[in-house]
Amino acid sequence: MRVLLTNDDSIYSVALQRLTCALIEKKWEVYVVAPDSERSGVGCACTLTRGISVVPFQEFNCPAWAISGTPLDCVNLALSHLLKGSLPDVIISGINWGINVSIPMIFSSGTVGGAIEGTVFGIPSIAVSQCLPGQDGQYIQKKIDFLAHEGLMKSIDVAVQKTIGYAETVAQTSENVVHNINFPYPVTPETTEEITRLSSIIHGKGVSCSLYEKEGDKYYFAIQSDLSLAPVPGSDIDALLRGKISYSTIDLKRLC
Repeated sequence: MRVLLTNDDSIYSVALQRLTCALIEKKWEVYVVAPDSERSGVGCACTLTRGISVVPFQEFNCPAWAISGTPLDCVNLALSHLLKGSLPDVIISGINWGINVSIPMIFSSGTVGGAIEGTVFGIPSIAVSQCLPGQDGQYIQKKIDFLAHEGLMKSIDVAVQKTIGYAETVAQTSENVVHNINFPYPVTPETTEEITRLSSIIHGKGVSCSLYEKEGDKYYFAIQSDLSLAPVPGSDIDALLRGKISYSTIDLKRLC
């Protein structure tokens, strides 16, 4: 199986590294093309006003490149130039630190943006995200050391194995859809999935659709731990709140 990996947390992400190692151990043909620094929140943005550097990355036991661009740039360059005609059977974008749920959030997600670009090329693609302990946005904002959090590392290792299983299944499909998978915290081998739909709204601190919280004279990204004041049954947020894996699809054909 040939797989392309990308993300928006950068090529230095521990989650990306663990997924890469696990796939290499399974004897998959692995390629990694990821940003050289964090590009969270860029959605489907592409780089227009400057050149993009492409630097071979030597820390993986597979072909890898660090890109000074967005996740969409990474996938486009990989498929158009770097893989030299050896297109992957499946693209995995992630595993992202923090959830990517609801319509407002997924369209600003660089993780989802990378998977969307792969799907545009006609390659089965999945976006994978890991819910963090506590309040997602604040956890990311404070740059807490993921490696030092034993429970989170256990969750990531489980998420890696489940992601490989999803990739094996998705690679056999030809549907023009993005597969958006969110793991709860914690996720265990026994955690089950639910097929969900995207929530139409996100609630911040009691304010409908607010993704930000004021601190001093500035506003900071801060998703509250309850995620939604009234999660709709069957939605991605509802599944995560009940400790289930959320599996949603985004049908690009409906956008055409």
